[in-house]
Amino acid sequence: MLFFSHDGKLGDAVVITAFVAGLRAHAPGCEIHATVAGVTATFWARDARLRTLWSLARRGWGVVLKTGLALRRERFDFIVTWRPMRSEKNRLLLWLARPGRVVDLAEFHRAAPAHRIEACREALRQFGVPCDGELAYDVVKARGAGIGAAPASGDAPDFNSNSANADIVLVNLFAADPERTIDATAGVALLAGLRRVAPEAALRLVCHGATAAAARAVLARSDSGASLLDCEGGLERLFDACARASLVVSPDTALIHLASAFDTPVIGIYQNDGIKAREWGPRSRAHAVVLAPGADSVAGFSVEAVLRHALALRARQPACLAPVPSAQPISPR
Repeated sequence: MLFFSHDGKLGDAVVITAFVAGLRAHAPGCEIHATVAGVTATFWARDARLRTLWSLARRGWGVVLKTGLALRRERFDFIVTWRPMRSEKNRLLLWLARPGRVVDLAEFHRAAPAHRIEACREALRQFGVPCDGELAYDVVKARGAGIGAAPASGDAPDFNSNSANADIVLVNLFAADPERTIDATAGVALLAGLRRVAPEAALRLVCHGATAAAARAVLARSDSGASLLDCEGGLERLFDACARASLVVSPDTALIHLASAFDTPVIGIYQNDGIKAREWGPRSRAHAVVLAPGADSVAGFSVEAVLRHALALRARQPACLAPVPSAQPISPR
């Protein structure tokens, strides 16, 4: 079988690991392939459960035609596309591949919003895999550079990376679009507040090449003693950070799902549109969600709400905290 993962979205790939794990557990002899591009090529290359990765990094018509014909020669029994095929090139790719069956998730997408991991459950159901229990992400953590390795930016680590018990608070402000990106003023307040909440923790601000300058500007204003974790070209460093952190704070990005994959306590900041937090919310046992006042962006979210959740999660509250709009006062449970 083959599934599509050439959208270049790391968060989506993390979610799909629940499907891969379920399928492999039920049918260990199943040959699993994936289409990949960008960061998903790096992500799936580290997963030995997949036999072949079909690169679509360059998606010209000629590449799509050549790849589609190559896929047809494989005679796939199943192809999972995950989303409706709106792109002409994706539709051509699927038509050329001619699988025995396309796993159809149309009913799932027409139903009321549900967490995206439920799409994995529906796909598994169509494969005949019993999955009535709780699904979970299953990210393979390869050996590689950890957060103690020298960052590409030259920013030095501010904690003993060899200590398994290091108290690391990981913060992300940046998303692929401005609607989900936390603005500099809120970022400064968030870092300063987290330093008060966790005065002894190693506070790290995640960035990559394109956001490093903006991240440094926030650090300079926050006076929080935080340092950068530049993950440009270092996916393993990001995975290691999410696995070992005591808390992750981020808007709706792949960090939410990576933290969930390692069951790291996580606070997600979402648009208040009734959909995003439901479909892409955190899955860690200890988690909280803060909703911005508006449906169109995370602007205006309550830093105080995040800090109160951080206090509760760091106190190892056993129960997850329900999503609370930023306009409402929040008390730790």
